[in-house]
Amino acid sequence: MKKHYTLSILIFSLLLTFSAFGQRPAGQAQEERKFTGKVIDGVTNTPMIGANVLVKTVTDSLLRGTVTGADGTFEISRPDIPQVKLEITFLGYKTISRIHSMREPVTLGDLILLEDTKVLGEVVIQGQNVVGEQKGDTTSFNANAFKTQTNAQAEDLIRKMPGITMQGGQIQAQGENVQRILVDGREFFGNDPNIALRNLPADAIDRVEVLDQRSDQSRLTGFDDGNYTKTINIILREDRKNGSFGRAYGGYGTDDRYAAGGSLNMFKGDQRFSVLGLFNNINQQNFSSQDLAGVTANASGGGGMRGGMMGAGGRPGGGGQWGGGGNNNFFVGNQGGIVTTNALGLNYSDKWGKKVNFTGSYFFNNTTNSLRQITNRETVVNENLIQYYQENLINTVENNNHRANARIEADLNEKNSIILTPSLSFQNNNTFSDRDALTLTNAGDSLSALRSISNAETKAFNISNNLTYRYKFNKKGRTLSTEIFTAWSNRDQVSDLLAASRDFRRFVIDTTLQETDALNDGFNYRVNMTFTEQLGKNSIGTFGYQIGNNKTNADQKTYILDDERRPVLDTALSNEFNNKFITQRLRSGYAYNNQAWSVNLNLDYQNARLDNQSFFPEVGTFNRSFNNLLPSANVNYRNRETGFSWRFRYRTDTNEPSVAELQNVVNNQNPLNLRVGNPELGQSYNHNIFANISKVNLEKSRTLFMFLNYSGTNDYIGNSTFLTTRDTLINNEILLRSGGQISQPVNLSGNFRTSFFLTYGAPIKKIKTQFNTNSRVSFNRIPGLINGEKNLNDNLTLSQGLTFSSNISQNVDFSINTTGSYNIVNSSLQQNLNNNFYQQESNIRLYFSSTNGKFFMGNNFAHTLYTGLSEGFNQNFWLWNLEGGFRFAKNNKAELKAVVFDVLNQNNSISRTISDVSVTDVFTNVLTRYGMVTFTYIIGNFKQPAAQPQQPWMMGRPPGGGGRTW
Repeated sequence: MKKHYTLSILIFSLLLTFSAFGQRPAGQAQEERKFTGKVIDGVTNTPMIGANVLVKTVTDSLLRGTVTGADGTFEISRPDIPQVKLEITFLGYKTISRIHSMREPVTLGDLILLEDTKVLGEVVIQGQNVVGEQKGDTTSFNANAFKTQTNAQAEDLIRKMPGITMQGGQIQAQGENVQRILVDGREFFGNDPNIALRNLPADAIDRVEVLDQRSDQSRLTGFDDGNYTKTINIILREDRKNGSFGRAYGGYGTDDRYAAGGSLNMFKGDQRFSVLGLFNNINQQNFSSQDLAGVTANASGGGGMRGGMMGAGGRPGGGGQWGGGGNNNFFVGNQGGIVTTNALGLNYSDKWGKKVNFTGSYFFNNTTNSLRQITNRETVVNENLIQYYQENLINTVENNNHRANARIEADLNEKNSIILTPSLSFQNNNTFSDRDALTLTNAGDSLSALRSISNAETKAFNISNNLTYRYKFNKKGRTLSTEIFTAWSNRDQVSDLLAASRDFRRFVIDTTLQETDALNDGFNYRVNMTFTEQLGKNSIGTFGYQIGNNKTNADQKTYILDDERRPVLDTALSNEFNNKFITQRLRSGYAYNNQAWSVNLNLDYQNARLDNQSFFPEVGTFNRSFNNLLPSANVNYRNRETGFSWRFRYRTDTNEPSVAELQNVVNNQNPLNLRVGNPELGQSYNHNIFANISKVNLEKSRTLFMFLNYSGTNDYIGNSTFLTTRDTLINNEILLRSGGQISQPVNLSGNFRTSFFLTYGAPIKKIKTQFNTNSRVSFNRIPGLINGEKNLNDNLTLSQGLTFSSNISQNVDFSINTTGSYNIVNSSLQQNLNNNFYQQESNIRLYFSSTNGKFFMGNNFAHTLYTGLSEGFNQNFWLWNLEGGFRFAKNNKAELKAVVFDVLNQNNSISRTISDVSVTDVFTNVLTRYGMVTFTYIIGNFKQPAAQPQQPWMMGRPPGGGGRTW
């Protein structure tokens, strides 16, 4: 620990030298100036819609861009640099170009575009809308620059934008996972990033902003605390902010497959109300992790899997996010198996007066999941011994969940502001599991077998609230703010277990019949007070104090049923345990900002006290105290003229153990894979270093993002696993047969993760296609104990991906992408063991429709290749989805289509998980071939702006170019 403190102080001292920037003289901050004007057609003397307005450097590097509105007017910020070049362009017209100096007025009046006679003959010049602009740290994309198919969703549009990709169902921007999506700066159905993408029509979007959003407290105080959330903000078109729009659909197919649902958005200025519905049995799901308390109660195959990493993914299948049907509605992550979902969501937002913004949402989810899994696990015992575990699992989960959340922002007056975010959820869950398992030696000899049946009923609720308050003093930069977080939780589970295990060496069969009542009550709070003070024209300092307490009471009673089925308390499987984790933190920080640099330095001191009390079956107290220095630093640089930027971030934090990891009671839901808590477990201490370089040229649609990440953990909470080679008594009471295992969390050293990622995107103009390539190298080391010996499982991953995404027209669309990953897995206990594997996933998507959009056809070919997995688990298959149909009614509002999912009937789901001492391959049942006919109706297709009179230069020429086509 002494080395740790010394290292932290040295790092912070070195970073503190940046504070010298804060003492440099800087000019008085100026009010933002905006160019305003109106573009007039010199031929017809009418306003021009969709003319490009570009602000460039004098060397022609794009800084910002916009397009004129329906009345020909525009407004665009003028960068605070001495000279800029202003250009007004429109296909077929001469470009207006002028140099603008800082002292000149920004009100430009009427700007007349004259016809360019050079394009009136046989020469056709294709115009191109400006892709977007860079506004400080925010990248803003012009939605009109990207072509999507008829009735496309927001997700289809955003995936075409430079630097935005989909990786394993997770949207990424600039190489980082997007954690929040806003609509006009407001939450839309909470913080889930997928709901807005899959329920807002693409043609309702005006712009898409990509930014690193600061924390609530940081935005209120003006002090950059280094907490960022990668965010996408969707800006709607003005004509979509008043009225109703949405879609409704219903479909039925073979094998009694069905899908129905829809969305309706009713907007009236600031008042907005949205309804979402989802009813299907084709694996379209809408729950998130907070909806699933208790789902995994009896579904796990057991074993110490904390800190594991996924090495390969699968394709649960179903429903798909492809095609022009519109039945891809608030899909939030996949769960394996075959899932039936019934769900309803409501969202309301409004401005109450001039001072209060309100957003609230409610969900109801009802899901039934039928899961079948085959598991192969290879566990390294020592340098000469390997043990194998095989399992067949049948699992059924029925889940009902109610979830509501709200966000209230109020500027009470010019000095006082608050943000309130309450949330609550209630859940009822029933889980049934039927498990058949076998353990074997590395010679293939059977050690033990298990057959078990279990049922569990779980009722749970969570209630939380976060209040942020800020008081602004008369002196600029001086603020006092507080953040108060409170949460209550309750989880009550009743389960029963019937199990029979067999010892092949002693030819003995044991049976277990038990019932378990487990109750967990939790309450935690965190209070944070922060004071900020202006230190200079561009610098600010902060000082704060934080106190928090995470308290949990756990009570588990297990009863063994005797021959007459009378319950008898089993003290070895019962426990009453209380846990308190109290933290106090002194916080200090310094921030400096100018147009190019942003420097943020923090140094915190934290005292943490872990108080554990055991009341049954034995009385005991376990107290530990931890003192830590927590330095952090953020350094950002951006050249607004060239689009080049880099960022460095260093952070430290601590993680407390959970009550399940602390509670000294055996979990025997899988009698061959026991798990017990460790009341002497301590907190872990994490270091994280992140460095990023980016280069964005929106004028040429070229992007380059590169980042390096390192994360190391002291006192990592890993696992100590004990595998038995003969019958063994655990705690002198619980019999673990030969071939079984028991795992317990312990603090270990040696855990770290590092990765390098590079992505580059550029257009291929001849075929109107965006090209992206991404390369990744990552290394992960997970320590663990196996029968008292330390093992280090290393995983080196080399990954390369390519993507081609067209931007041709709404009638022709295609995308091609492939990603291959080679994983090198090593174990320190058995260095000759070969668990290396290769994974490649490719996808080809083709879409075509007639010129009027009436008839359409779509194909989606997904290829999956796995090699190097367990015997029988390697896969090489195609998932081919086919659709076709026609649209009718006014403005193609109605759509009838036929879909064939998994035409070749090859769909599969395989995954590999690498933990501290084992490698696990899992095969999961998925949805296979079915056909379905679906009818979709578009609600409230807003009236298109009146078409401009066709100019002579447009006669006989293809549409597109400079004009905005709503």
